[in-house]
Amino acid sequence: MTRPFTVALLQLRAFNLAQHREAWDDLLRHIDEAAALDPHPDLIVLPEASYPAYFLHSRAAYDAAGVLPDTEVVATLAERARRHGSAIAIGLVQHGRPGSPAEGMLENASVVFAADGTLAGRTTKSFLWHFDSVWFAPGTRYPVFNVGAARVGAIVCADARLPEVTRALAVGGAELIIDCTAWVSSGRDASALSTPQVDYVIPARAIENGTWVVAADKAGVEADTIVYAGRSGVVDPRGRWVAQAPSDRPGIVTHTLDLDEATGPPVERVPNLYADASIAGERSRATTLSRESLVIAGAGSRVAVAAIDAPPSAVDLVEQVRTLVRALAAQGVRLVVLPDLAGTDAQAVSQRELLPLLEALTAEAGVLLAVLMAERTGGETYKTLYLIGGGHTLASHRQTHLTAPERAAGFAAGEAAPPVVETELGYIGLLAGSEGLAPEVARGLKLRGAELIAWCANSVTAPHVSLRTMARARANEERAYVIAAGDTSEAGGGFVIDPTGAVLAETIVGRAMAMSADVHRMLARWNQMAPGTDPIRDRHPEAFGILFDAAPGAR
Repeated sequence: MTRPFTVALLQLRAFNLAQHREAWDDLLRHIDEAAALDPHPDLIVLPEASYPAYFLHSRAAYDAAGVLPDTEVVATLAERARRHGSAIAIGLVQHGRPGSPAEGMLENASVVFAADGTLAGRTTKSFLWHFDSVWFAPGTRYPVFNVGAARVGAIVCADARLPEVTRALAVGGAELIIDCTAWVSSGRDASALSTPQVDYVIPARAIENGTWVVAADKAGVEADTIVYAGRSGVVDPRGRWVAQAPSDRPGIVTHTLDLDEATGPPVERVPNLYADASIAGERSRATTLSRESLVIAGAGSRVAVAAIDAPPSAVDLVEQVRTLVRALAAQGVRLVVLPDLAGTDAQAVSQRELLPLLEALTAEAGVLLAVLMAERTGGETYKTLYLIGGGHTLASHRQTHLTAPERAAGFAAGEAAPPVVETELGYIGLLAGSEGLAPEVARGLKLRGAELIAWCANSVTAPHVSLRTMARARANEERAYVIAAGDTSEAGGGFVIDPTGAVLAETIVGRAMAMSADVHRMLARWNQMAPGTDPIRDRHPEAFGILFDAAPGAR
């Protein structure tokens, strides 16, 4: 381990607003306890709104609660950091600063104190969740700063659901992302609680940015209506939980991580192709579609995904695909998504051999077919995704983002953003291979109206990445169906994911097969995650200008 960095994550008991004095004493006691641990923590992290509480009931209730002044809270925490020689990151409810847009309002902030007690950084929650917007003003800045040897960025809970937030931090140089969070859940068994953020959102943020993510959550119940998921922990740059607390009780999670493992995104960013992702949500085709009428009776269809390992013979491959497609067509399937058949083999079977046969198959079976294969033309070899139907190619797209193994194999990158194709099934966005690892690409598809995203993938191009994890994250954050096809490996598979991130169908590991599920365009036009919480309409691309800056040195 070349650059060790020890974190202590405090999973605190949930307190009601009226119990803010107990909450204050409890968090100070836990800070003291964590600081006494061996190895000594470089950073101590506490949850969102550790003081005074997360659910404020109303601004009037907050004002009447008698909470400690911001100055006293900050001074006490700064003294604790200085006394213990550990940086402290904590979620606090604070008053908007005089002269700022939030003046007169409250902010949901992550405040980071350096080990000498000075203020290292402060981030205000920007993606306000549900009732947050009743009493909090949103943030618009994503600073990156030093905490000891680490370059750090901070987020607050639901900020992780907007991939642009953590992406902006990573592009700004963060190798460690701190999440002061208040993940909520529900369930009959308090020891088995979880949340989409734990299951796939936070792992996806770590994978796509190549950063460490550390998160501190609460445990228990607040106001008899909010159940916290617990599960505080550490996610490595490959998206693996390397340390995690249980869901049902307070405690401290410690881990020593190696900052040098944060090597940045697995695919190089291509900012000049992200114009679609810079569209303001309110002006996007996606928001327009959400307001248009839709005849429910005709807006559903059955789609399928196939997990196969491409054989070296074009004859064997076509026969395997033909058998699957015929069976699926007999089951009423109207769209079949196949994986990336080229992988890292630039000599793989190409469009010259396969395309005419697959076009004929779509005419025979009456289905749409999405498939990625090698395209050889003009002395270059591309990885090209074809959408085929009715005996001919409806659209094609050359993969724009390549992993290091794909580049080493000799593939050239495409130069145009992927299309959104209007079909009888709805608007289908095409996502080619490793493009799915760059959140800007899928965001651009959604903003241009994609209701279904056909993702042709292959685990050999990024063997440490779980396709299931990434497909669920993309579906959830884009509020679109994702039909993701990979090989038969543990990291691959085939998945039909609905716009909430739920898995509708998936293939068995190690078996070449296909699965199908029903999709409905209505759900892909309903973009809300919670009341008043719309990741499409409510995003403000001007806050993420760094993502669309093609200046040298951008990660």
